Amino acid sequence: MKKNIEVEYSNKTILMVALDFPPCQSAGVQRTLKFAEYLADLGWEIVVLTVNENVYRNVDKQNIPDKINVYRCHSYDSSVDFAYKGKYFGWSKVPDRWWSWALKAIPMGKSLIKKYNPSVIWSTYPVSTAHYIGYKLHKFSRIPWVSDFRDPLQCRYDPTVKRYSSVAKWIEKKAIEHSSKAIFTTEKAVQMYQKLYPDELLSKFNVIENGFDEANFVGLPVIEKNEKGKFILLHSGSIYSDGRDPYKLFVALSELKKEGVISSKNFSLIFRGGVCTEKHNGNISELNIDELITFAPNIPYKSSLVEMMQADSLLILQGTLFNNQIPSKAYEYIRTGKPIVALTGKNGATESLLKKMSTGFSADNSEDLKKIIMNMVESEQSASEDISSFSRYAKTLELDKLLNKIVSCRD
Repeated sequence: MKKNIEVEYSNKTILMVALDFPPCQSAGVQRTLKFAEYLADLGWEIVVLTVNENVYRNVDKQNIPDKINVYRCHSYDSSVDFAYKGKYFGWSKVPDRWWSWALKAIPMGKSLIKKYNPSVIWSTYPVSTAHYIGYKLHKFSRIPWVSDFRDPLQCRYDPTVKRYSSVAKWIEKKAIEHSSKAIFTTEKAVQMYQKLYPDELLSKFNVIENGFDEANFVGLPVIEKNEKGKFILLHSGSIYSDGRDPYKLFVALSELKKEGVISSKNFSLIFRGGVCTEKHNGNISELNIDELITFAPNIPYKSSLVEMMQADSLLILQGTLFNNQIPSKAYEYIRTGKPIVALTGKNGATESLLKKMSTGFSADNSEDLKKIIMNMVESEQSASEDISSFSRYAKTLELDKLLNKIVSCRD
């Protein structure tokens, strides 16, 4: 039987376990990438353990600074590699479709620990396998471990995934019990987990929000306003029926069209990266708003920022299912200075964030949405708040402070 070993560590080296890392194109990439980049600026040696580039379905080439040491290993995607004629068993994605990553990542992680002697291990959800890898490496080395949950485990709020949730919950339990700190992106998520794990110290649960990265906005091309003067409402990212259903928005637009407030000549709703399902198409046709709505394909990250800067207003769809969460793009929206409208649940985390902004508006019904959009179309608005506290750099300073406290306690 192999025994766990104690490893000597260098003072400021962090091993970061993250599946989503460039060139992956996903919402979660920026959090890990910018933490790594700015922690390096703050004197940390960064070692990232991730997957081979050919694993990612959607890619967006972004530069990874040379100061970040990146190590990649193989993983299967069970929904693709273990599928037969495009179908696969639900249990093949337990705890997630990347579970095979652990087979290569754990041995590689042990080698990286011996090579770099990190003082902290950090792993990040929404891939439970990343936390499992972090747990095994922590047990192997006894190095302090920080589990970055970001959002609650999906089965904690979504009944549709509870059938196969036992393994994910087991990993969650190990992460909460064995990590020095568990990090979430909203206060509501922290409160949820403090109730789930009442025997743990309240101080174990910490909030480090997502944010915007100012460097990503530097040098973006300035695009002149559409000469036709059409009001552009933009939603950047995926939409789906469960949790991000735009139906109430469609009803609001239909009413505004009937009243002559908007038409195809002065208004356009763009879903960038959203797929028009059969249900969405049926709703749009039934409400007679086909000419007001465009579904557009994914574009590179920097191009999406340019499009946000060009839009007149930005849209968030965040149903009550996600009341404990805030979509990461909300912070990039804030950076643009453009008005933001959210179809979201009352008293949710997203509504709380937008209440801090003079041009942030939220509603959970069609009538209120109608009023908000009408005001936006008829009067120009711009934000005036100091938004520096929402930057990725500011959030990294919070993480750096937390990590330094962990390291100093071990000295």
